[in-house]
Amino acid sequence: MTVLILAAGYGTRMYPLTENTPKALLPIGEGSILAFLMEKIKGLAPQRVVLVSNHRYAEAFRSWLSARSFPFPCEVLDDGSTSDADRLGSIGDIVFSIREGKIQDDLMVLGSDNLFDADLADFHRFAAGTGEITLAAYALPDRFQAHRYGVLSADPDGRITAFVEKPADPPSNLVSTAIYFFPRAALPRVLEYLSSSRSSDTIGSLISWLIAHGRVYAHPFRGRWFDIGDSASYEAAKKSWD
Repeated sequence: MTVLILAAGYGTRMYPLTENTPKALLPIGEGSILAFLMEKIKGLAPQRVVLVSNHRYAEAFRSWLSARSFPFPCEVLDDGSTSDADRLGSIGDIVFSIREGKIQDDLMVLGSDNLFDADLADFHRFAAGTGEITLAAYALPDRFQAHRYGVLSADPDGRITAFVEKPADPPSNLVSTAIYFFPRAALPRVLEYLSSSRSSDTIGSLISWLIAHGRVYAHPFRGRWFDIGDSASYEAAKKSWD
């Protein structure tokens, strides 16, 4: 399995913190957000880890990785973007990485702004057991907070029966996190989605399309989960982990 870390955003909502530092390298606990993710990834024992970055921050990520040792090969892909105006978007970066990184095996995708207690190995076992595209889901304490996320419903086996992106009136408190598993057989479907001139920005639009064209499963995460999208959520995460 390959693990792909999406780290090509510019974190504009967190300026000035991220003007010269990628969000994933901001300090958290005794390390950084990326260091936290890499510790989680160790439990997966992947064949390799690929991190996709924009051009502005690619060298910072290469320097960070080269200064550390991991029990799996790591590489940085530069998607060529130089500003928020020409970024590829989440789906665009996934497709770019599949093609440029020649990814042909099972793929786990992690957003680089996720902090969580859950065990990725448990998620992988569930996902591999379904043999289908699977996302990590989280039950928010307040249903009305879910309007900022993709909201889903699932049957008792975990198969997603409904998905809506950022609804004004969320139908449930179960939301999608930026953690996805794509079995190798599903990778052509991801490429097909983007080749059909659909949105390349939000993964939610891809998930909706995949649900309409096949089976997609959800695995619930428990414990803490932070989606670090702005300075307030970053400070809350720091307080929780420090």
